[in-house]
Amino acid sequence: MAVGSAAIYGLIRWIKSAYMPYIVFLAAMLHMSYSHIQRQIHERSTGAVVMDYTGAQMVFVIKVTSLAFCVYDGRPNVVHPHMSAYQRKNAISRVPGVLEYLGYVFFFAGFSVGPAFELATYRKMIALDDTRARRQLPRRAYRKLLEGAFWMVIYVAYSNVYTYQAMTKPQFYAHRSLLSSALYMCTTGLVVRSAYYTAWKMGEGACILAGLGFDGYDAHGAVQWMDIANVHVRGVELGSSLRQLIDSWNVGTNTWLRHHVYLRISRTPADGARASSTRATVLTFLVSAWWHGFYPGYYLTFVLIALAANAARILRRNLHAIAALPADNHASALRRCVKCAYDVAGWILSKYTLDFAAAPFMVLSLQPSMQLWRDNYFVVPLAVLGIFIAFNVLGAGRFIRSLVGQPQPAPGKKTGKRLKK
Repeated sequence: MAVGSAAIYGLIRWIKSAYMPYIVFLAAMLHMSYSHIQRQIHERSTGAVVMDYTGAQMVFVIKVTSLAFCVYDGRPNVVHPHMSAYQRKNAISRVPGVLEYLGYVFFFAGFSVGPAFELATYRKMIALDDTRARRQLPRRAYRKLLEGAFWMVIYVAYSNVYTYQAMTKPQFYAHRSLLSSALYMCTTGLVVRSAYYTAWKMGEGACILAGLGFDGYDAHGAVQWMDIANVHVRGVELGSSLRQLIDSWNVGTNTWLRHHVYLRISRTPADGARASSTRATVLTFLVSAWWHGFYPGYYLTFVLIALAANAARILRRNLHAIAALPADNHASALRRCVKCAYDVAGWILSKYTLDFAAAPFMVLSLQPSMQLWRDNYFVVPLAVLGIFIAFNVLGAGRFIRSLVGQPQPAPGKKTGKRLKK
């Protein structure tokens, strides 16, 4: 990583082309890919999953590629008419010095598990010199430590009882119904996530204790803190939509994928117009899978989640009006019950979809992953396919709008499918 960081710093400093961030992105990903392949060869030869430096290198890749894009966004001779507010806020007008760069890349508190953050955030931490603000740090940090300790207890107590590996064995389904398997799968997903919650919450606490997240002062002189998080547990466990679950998980990586991958794929350089959201979503999830490594299970997980996210978007766009409360919030008891049922159904379906899709991510190998999905009747892939056929081929959206008395979209107006100009 020391050699890689030196090489990438040279690329950022000396390449003046508009392709600089993309060259850095490719170089960093290829370097990490080599490490992933070496680790997988070792694991295959020994038959044991090992912990090595690739986890820290994944955080490293987020930082250096984000830095490259931020330096590019801050160049004064480059016009960026379609930059987002996030990109403008984090644009860097000059390449950092060597010491600042190394301090940012190898920041100890977030070196192994994150959270990843932009150089602008790191600079605010370095500039923090306020006794009043520093007094707030221990309370905020130790709360994260307690959260991590709670999830560690959950993982230690149940990690040998609930495993995805058990679901790859045929005897597991001998006396279980589909519903019983679904409940076991969702419980397993929670137990597996508790290991991530433990590491991520403790990492968050270490970063906060160092002062990361300081965001200046408001109009009244009160200290402001930005959200420094690896994960929003409540959003993952209680979110009523798949989009909310995804956005709440691995927040630093999601931020990187959204602002430095998805938005740069989905906007054309010429006019900033949006490209196909489905294409951009699938490509973004494939980049995420590449970032994680080369086990087949990663690609099964991220491709299914990408397709499921688009299917969920179609469902919510067409069904939300049925359950939405009036703007004045004056709704009948029946309408409120419908809204409650809609939210509960969204939570159950989103959780099951997430846990179903995440199974190959933990199993890793192709054959056991497909066996697990087959034994659960490919419920989620078939449901996703059914939604695409119903709404994009059979016109279910028009039927629902006519059923609830909503006006049909005018010809030429986008309804979820891209229309040719």
